[in-house]
Amino acid sequence: MPTSIEVSQVDAFTETPFCGNPAGVVVDAADISTDIRQKIARELNCSETVFIEQLETRRFKFRYYTPETEVDLCGHATIAGLHTLQAQFGISGEIVAETNVGGLTMRLEADGTAWMRQADPAFRALDEDMQRAVVNALQVREEDLDAALPFQLAYTGLWDILVPLRHLATLQELAPQFDRLATICRQLGAASVHVYTMETVDQEATVHARDFSPAVGVNEDPHTGTASGALGALLVHTGVVEPGSYVFEQGWSVGRPGRILVQVTRDMEVFVGGKAVTVFRTQLRTS
Repeated sequence: MPTSIEVSQVDAFTETPFCGNPAGVVVDAADISTDIRQKIARELNCSETVFIEQLETRRFKFRYYTPETEVDLCGHATIAGLHTLQAQFGISGEIVAETNVGGLTMRLEADGTAWMRQADPAFRALDEDMQRAVVNALQVREEDLDAALPFQLAYTGLWDILVPLRHLATLQELAPQFDRLATICRQLGAASVHVYTMETVDQEATVHARDFSPAVGVNEDPHTGTASGALGALLVHTGVVEPGSYVFEQGWSVGRPGRILVQVTRDMEVFVGGKAVTVFRTQLRTS
């Protein structure tokens, strides 16, 4: 076990430091134990830290930790990890990332845009009683919901509860009861409650969202790649939008604005992309 480990902190889904979503990144992680990985993630205190091992020339293992636990997949930490591989090692083009949900194709473009293939999408209905519980925990009214949009669970690597609101102002003013949201997520096996509206700050964007993940120790995640992929897949699946490329906004509520690129093909292949910027790179003592 090394006594000093190089770590980076990278802001994903932005090119501006202190915006987007910060993720810890540790490359060359093969010799780092699970216990130390968890301690590093807790010390950095980002919503997720990714640990990367190179398996072959263009094949890597990606593992993700919140400050409290390991999670199977994380979009913004993947984008941060891809950015780091390109910045430090000049890697571009396609690679495969082995994750807990399987091997996923990633792509690094010359301009620094990183693309993450999501797991094949799946969808689950949410019964009326559970919908009511979510609404009460969010402390909104039934009339605040947008009945024209889907309110259910979707998956592209993690299950997320997707909640549509009519107005951006309602979304920005949310004050959820996090303990109740955590209980609901655990009951449903979901990573987060992802609340969205089709009212946006930027006219070029399609969706504005906030993400609450208290069940995994993150009350509000500034930017959420997997949930954005799940939402994009759900909107295509339900006919709200056509297959194509979209911009999803997130992070305004926590002072870290950024934009997540979402692509959904006609074959329901889902990609999440964006740029990133390294904020610091340093050595962390482990003993």
